[in-house]
Amino acid sequence: MRPAIVLEKVKQATRPLAFSLLAILPVVLLLSSIRTFRELEAQRAVFLRSRAANVISLLGALPEELSEQAVFEYVSAEEPALVALTIYSKNQADQTDAELAPLWSGRELFHEAFLNRPEGRIFRIEAPFNSRTGLRIARIDLDASSADFLVVHARHNVLISMLSGLALVLLSLYAVLAARRAARWRLHQAELEHLAHLGRMAAVLAHEIRNPLGAVKGFIQLAAEQPDDTVRELLSPALGEVERIERLINDLLLYGRPPAPNPRPVKWPEFLARLENHLERIRQGRTVRFTADACELEWKTDPDILEQILLNLIRNAVEAVAGRPDAWVRLSVEHSPGGPLVLNVTDNGPGLPVEVRKRLFQPFFTTKSFGTGLGLAIARSLARSLGGDLSLMDMQPHGTVARISFPRAEVTSIGKSNENRNRKTC
Repeated sequence: MRPAIVLEKVKQATRPLAFSLLAILPVVLLLSSIRTFRELEAQRAVFLRSRAANVISLLGALPEELSEQAVFEYVSAEEPALVALTIYSKNQADQTDAELAPLWSGRELFHEAFLNRPEGRIFRIEAPFNSRTGLRIARIDLDASSADFLVVHARHNVLISMLSGLALVLLSLYAVLAARRAARWRLHQAELEHLAHLGRMAAVLAHEIRNPLGAVKGFIQLAAEQPDDTVRELLSPALGEVERIERLINDLLLYGRPPAPNPRPVKWPEFLARLENHLERIRQGRTVRFTADACELEWKTDPDILEQILLNLIRNAVEAVAGRPDAWVRLSVEHSPGGPLVLNVTDNGPGLPVEVRKRLFQPFFTTKSFGTGLGLAIARSLARSLGGDLSLMDMQPHGTVARISFPRAEVTSIGKSNENRNRKTC
């Protein structure tokens, strides 16, 4: 059969498919444009949330003696999209207390909603912030139209897809793809801006809270050293709460500004002794048996960052087994010649539910009534900064294992194991 005849038959066979595609493409374009529009609507919320975070950072740095009107005028000069601003204190009676209760208790980090008003659509967010006098909550109303530039391209694409014919399909398709690329770029920019706001908020927290908090802690510790047992009993819970606030501030600082590693030789026995100095503070009076492998092991890493990771994992394990009979937590080391160095934190707690396991490393996700939900996200980020990785898995019949694996760790010395000389489990 001649090539021309073959080519003609191929054209005849593919023509119906081409016509079908030409008929379907406008519909596909419309659906794709609508999807892009929805994604950009979600990005609008991300953008407005980042603007609200900027307002929160400004509020945390303002003097307390300013009136609410003066605060509004100052903040609106920095953030033109600001429509209204209300600040609540804990000692202020208000009918919205029931709505704000999860924010006061720390069970929720913020509330947000889009509201329709006669003057236009607004984006409302309620979020706590720390001032010099303590925790307060800000209700921030932003003009939602200030983020319209994020979705204008998607609106144009939808209009074009409705009115265009077959001749404009390729052009419309290109416009949608261009809008998607622009949307991804803008989303990336919004995320970077949001992280920058978090960094500034962390700096404000460190400056405005951390230093005076250290002074408060010092005075409490000094008062607790007095011979009066009653005074010591009263001050003990206060000291625990101050330390909890310190941990929350440290989590925010680590998430917003992770430290750069400073690798140096680390000897396991010395590092373990340093780690065990924190155990009583982590236990907080709980009956939890802690054991750790004692072996001669040395490799190059940043001991400060590694200590932060392990203390975080040990604290989680202690909280998981608290109240269980024969509760225990074990820190073990595994190493094989030429293989990875693995540090395991194992507990005999209830384990991890499937729905929780999927979101373990998601920032701000927590199943506890306290904390920021940043612990595991920070621990994994720090582990990766050291050239390793962090994973969690269930242990049978119950319990959890947190594994920190360093595939390229250069172990210079390791103790002998009588059980298995090929694979060392110290």
